[in-house]
Amino acid sequence: MAKKRSYDQFCAVARALDHVSERWTLLLVRNLMLGPRRYSDLMTELPGITTNLLAARLRAMEASGLVARQAGPPARYELTALGAALEPVVVELGRWGANFMDQPRRGDTTNVGWGLLSLKRRYRGGVRAVVEFGVQERDGARRFELSFEDAHLHVKERAAVRPQLVVTGALEAFQAWLFKGVAASRLQGDGQLAVDGDPVVWRAVQQAFRPNDWKGARVAA
Repeated sequence: MAKKRSYDQFCAVARALDHVSERWTLLLVRNLMLGPRRYSDLMTELPGITTNLLAARLRAMEASGLVARQAGPPARYELTALGAALEPVVVELGRWGANFMDQPRRGDTTNVGWGLLSLKRRYRGGVRAVVEFGVQERDGARRFELSFEDAHLHVKERAAVRPQLVVTGALEAFQAWLFKGVAASRLQGDGQLAVDGDPVVWRAVQQAFRPNDWKGARVAA
């Protein structure tokens, strides 16, 4: 086995980069922030990574204590407490990276889960509720649980447990609302979003996020 590369610096930043600076590592952390994933899920969600490289990255992340492998079948990978502690790093890296976000480039992979994770940095705070988003894509529906706390938003890809509000619609409707500035009430009125649950929670959720912080969105505004 090849010796793990190191910056050989007695510095906490350098030590951190010894464990997370390899290509794909932080993107694996990002995907696993949505919840446990099978090996095949990660291969599908990360086009461009080879199976050998994915296996190597997961082994290295296990060795560093960032991920754990749940016994199957099928086996799944999940973040450990140490790996989950990287969430603020990923969120702030996304905030900085928004300065380079305009429109998807030709060949870019998109994923609604990544978009919903970006809501963490746009959350204003002050809401306490459990909400389910049901997003209809061409290949089927995906369900996400958004747990709002006073100062934090949790996003997991799973059916919500006892949600106070369920919002369903096509991917394009969620994109229009959350990333293009179209009012959710308009999309609801047009029948593009279906809303079931507490109207007070629905009003709070509509006001819960700051405007999209992509460079392209800021320029348009």
